[in-house]
Amino acid sequence: MMPTTNHIGTEAAKSGHPASVQSDNGRDRLPLVYIWQPSVFHYRVPVFDELRALGVSTNSYDLRVLGTLEPGNKAVGGDHRDYFIESREVSTTRAGIMWLHWEKWKEIIDRDRPDVVIIQANLRSLSSWKIPTYCRKLGIPCYGWGKINSFSKLAVVSNAVKPYFFKRFLGMVVYSQASKRELAAAGYPESKIIVAQNTIDTRRIYSSASQIKARAAELRAQHGLDGKIILQCIGRMDPEKRHADLLDAWPRLRELDPRLVLVLVSGGPLLKDIKARANALDPERIVVTGRVPEGDDYSWIAAADICIYPGAVGLAINQGLALAKPTIIADEWGADGELIEHGKTGYRYQRANLAELVKAVDHVLKNPEETARIGESTRALIRDHVTIENYVSRLDEVVRRGLAARKGVARR
Repeated sequence: MMPTTNHIGTEAAKSGHPASVQSDNGRDRLPLVYIWQPSVFHYRVPVFDELRALGVSTNSYDLRVLGTLEPGNKAVGGDHRDYFIESREVSTTRAGIMWLHWEKWKEIIDRDRPDVVIIQANLRSLSSWKIPTYCRKLGIPCYGWGKINSFSKLAVVSNAVKPYFFKRFLGMVVYSQASKRELAAAGYPESKIIVAQNTIDTRRIYSSASQIKARAAELRAQHGLDGKIILQCIGRMDPEKRHADLLDAWPRLRELDPRLVLVLVSGGPLLKDIKARANALDPERIVVTGRVPEGDDYSWIAAADICIYPGAVGLAINQGLALAKPTIIADEWGADGELIEHGKTGYRYQRANLAELVKAVDHVLKNPEETARIGESTRALIRDHVTIENYVSRLDEVVRRGLAARKGVARR
């Protein structure tokens, strides 16, 4: 299912495209690759670091990332990287629908004339519709990047227009095999689809295991959780994450074992409501941390005994799998949840079915040997296959496809 290589850049010397192109002022420069990501989160920064380093070290291309740096990037130095260009995404309402667009995208393309453009493919982004067309006029290969699947209330409408939207791109980078299947079902040529398995940087889990473990012990002691069995959900407190399911199920969950505690980690728009309900429901055995400092997400997951995600599964599951934690997720469509195969790499239950949720937790509690065996396999899966290096390798493949398409096209 996953790429097996853990090495990047092996094809660099075979590319065959020119190492430099001539800029408008007559000076040679490396080909420019622009990636538009409206919100550049901290977990994406290592990907861009690696991709830029690969392009420059092989004398193949230079990377620019356009977007808005999100909170948390300062901790990883994202705000000091010279390849980031501020590009704000703003909203407008038309026909009762909120649309998005990137400010001054046309001026930026006209000014810098990038050689390859990769943009987040968002149906509600007017720029995502317009940029591929404009790039085509200039002879600039333009690729899309995204999850493909949609959970919005307009899913029926979006599915109808997807074939017309995605065909605007020369190729598509998707997050998973499930995304590839959905895109192919919409009529997009499979030969133009590249799967870059979505992940977060898990390398520190293997390189800094002792520090993460020590911090996890501190967190347990700090919150009075020594000797407890921690059932943990980590993720932004939005409605689609369905934290309320865990609170609804808690009266039954707490009966499974007197040592079981529920820990909800992160912040978000529902934090206040969730914290108030948790305090009213069971202040002794439910802990709501709020937003935690960068890096403590790894340690909180390391402190957990069971990780559970009742909705909108995110990249935290990669961290949990790398830490060999038994992981339970709601069985819903989505790219990130593809890593969880029931009984093989974790456990799935029917979303919103609280009886099944409780049953899944009970199964994990009663089968420590099984979950330990699964944990060792998932630790190896993330370490060897679902890596930042493989992610970068696939993006690099897209860039090189674009450079090959760009070769020989006159700059306008």
